[in-house]
Amino acid sequence: MNDDSDIPQAHARDAMTAWSYAMSLDGAGPERRAATLKTVLAFFDCDTDRVERAAAACRARSDGEAEDLGWAAAAALLEEALAHLRAAEATDEAGRAQFMEQLHQQLHPDPQPYTWPDRSDRRRTWPRRLLHHARLQWQHTAPYGTDAGPRLLLLRLGATTIGKLDYQVCMECQRGYVRRLDVDDRYRGLGLGARAIRAAQRRHRGLQWRTTPHYPTAGTFWTTVSGHDGGFQADADWPCPHMPETR
Repeated sequence: MNDDSDIPQAHARDAMTAWSYAMSLDGAGPERRAATLKTVLAFFDCDTDRVERAAAACRARSDGEAEDLGWAAAAALLEEALAHLRAAEATDEAGRAQFMEQLHQQLHPDPQPYTWPDRSDRRRTWPRRLLHHARLQWQHTAPYGTDAGPRLLLLRLGATTIGKLDYQVCMECQRGYVRRLDVDDRYRGLGLGARAIRAAQRRHRGLQWRTTPHYPTAGTFWTTVSGHDGGFQADADWPCPHMPETR
């Protein structure tokens, strides 16, 4: 077995990480390998020197083993990562920063707003809409922590919960604050979310309601519900001082 005493600890840790990624690729297809390679590049911060040092540590361990324990595969994975960095000309600071930005967008793309389905969808015809509205039931939970703490309004069809409204109310400040509204995708576009908002407003009448910033496509929804009792200020995205912000 190879003596690791000559390998700096940081390089040894990086080599071990590369080895774990390489072992996870046993039998993997090209798509999974490409995705893992991006993860490896992100882990190494697209740092060519750091990848080279880790590859050298993997090769040193591979040369010192009597049997193949996967270090050669780890070295090969890092060599592939180096090839990507060189092909992208990410070997200097400017190229590295540009490549890291591209990689970040690929791994963490900007969230896309919800796109409403085609209103002609046969599942969203008026008979179905009326049926779900007739069956819809509410389940209120007590506020968490203080009276101004988070509370839930669950949307239920029979024994199934199809959505929830997470909100807070402060009677001292006369403010209602909607933290989040979720409706199962199968039941979106039926008006159930707007009805949940109005149910909360009726339960706590006379409050000034606020909500968090939303995607542009949510604008029509909040414009619709703002026309009802209490209204909404979608640009006022802060709860009052009495409302705990986490649950």
